[in-house]
Amino acid sequence: MGMNDEFDVIVVGGGLAGLCAAAHARHDGARVVVLEAHGLGGRARCVTRDDFVLNMGAHALYRGGPGAAALAGLGIVPDGAPPPLATYRALVGGRLERLPTGPVSLLRSGTLSPRSKVQAARFLATLPRLEPARYQQVTVADWLEGLRLRPDVGALVRALLRLGTYTSDLDAMSADAAIGQMQLAAKGGVHYLHGGWDQLTGALAAGLDVRTSTGATAVVPTASGFRVGTPAGTLSAAAVVLAPGGPDAVRSLLPDDPGWPDPGPPVTAACLDLGVARVPSPGYVLSLDDPLYVNVQSPPARQAPPGGAVVCALRYGSRSAAEDRPELESLVARAGVRREDVVVERFLASMTVAATTPRADLGGLAGRPATDSTRVPGLFVAGDWVGPRGLLADAALASGADAGRRATRAAFSAGSRR
Repeated sequence: MGMNDEFDVIVVGGGLAGLCAAAHARHDGARVVVLEAHGLGGRARCVTRDDFVLNMGAHALYRGGPGAAALAGLGIVPDGAPPPLATYRALVGGRLERLPTGPVSLLRSGTLSPRSKVQAARFLATLPRLEPARYQQVTVADWLEGLRLRPDVGALVRALLRLGTYTSDLDAMSADAAIGQMQLAAKGGVHYLHGGWDQLTGALAAGLDVRTSTGATAVVPTASGFRVGTPAGTLSAAAVVLAPGGPDAVRSLLPDDPGWPDPGPPVTAACLDLGVARVPSPGYVLSLDDPLYVNVQSPPARQAPPGGAVVCALRYGSRSAAEDRPELESLVARAGVRREDVVVERFLASMTVAATTPRADLGGLAGRPATDSTRVPGLFVAGDWVGPRGLLADAALASGADAGRRATRAAFSAGSRR
């Protein structure tokens, strides 16, 4: 075994969680290598077609969230722009109305009846004062039922929940996760990233030893740490972070059963990404009747050639291409996209948005596996389904930062004992 086969920390997986783990381990002084079976970035990777930069569906980074904090710990400040909330429209009963996103737009919107506006205003005023931890074992559906919302207010709240969590299964999702996400959105909002999410993966990977097309085939504990098998040979390290994807991918590499409960199915979406020759208007449409949403990622983000735009339409909870694609094409037309303006397009019939959703029957966010829950000292996990903080990219980045720091401490502690 050569000198370049021995490390303090090996990270398996080159998505946001794995890259954040490796970047934090390197920041803390560890010798690190990242093993990625495919290409860098995972669901945060981009493709460029005819000068249009396409993310894997609609991507937004929450300002002030746990993901931003994990990046700030590395000196990474994402560069982007917020979406123009004033242009958002609600699709309700076949008509477009101003989407209520605050007190002023609530008053001016034709989405709700006058009595419903009063109830919606009370809900929005109460939301910041809720303690999410009190709702760990309550489903979103049960929480909403207990609020006794009028039908039109309930439809609006469910649509806003889908917008923030990317999930349409409100019968299983824990209310603590949904409430926390709505509070985060109201407090700091989101940014669309200039150049797409390659901006983040590039910043995290800078200076790292990343080996793409090199997946791990086995992780074997040893007296001094771990041996990690790959098709190109065996590497060794004092500590390992597993971030290859969802729970099944991690379990396949663990030496023993970690005892995690079944977290349920992945969260999926059907996605239509378009590069168009002109910026559509209104561009942003959230359906209150169906789990549908379309937005213009660029502008405000810089992902398109001058005068052009990048548009993304989603159906939360994919069904089949035959059902979902026509529905999304109809939605982008309502958002102002003309067929003759489409330059590039990509349809993802069933994109995995998140490995799982926090479930009320498993204790909500606090019930997700911890980064050190593998039952093997020195072996850690990270991903958007790991740890008690955040959803989606926030969870991936936060768990990655925690796993990377823990792995470094374990590696250095093992070194001091040798």
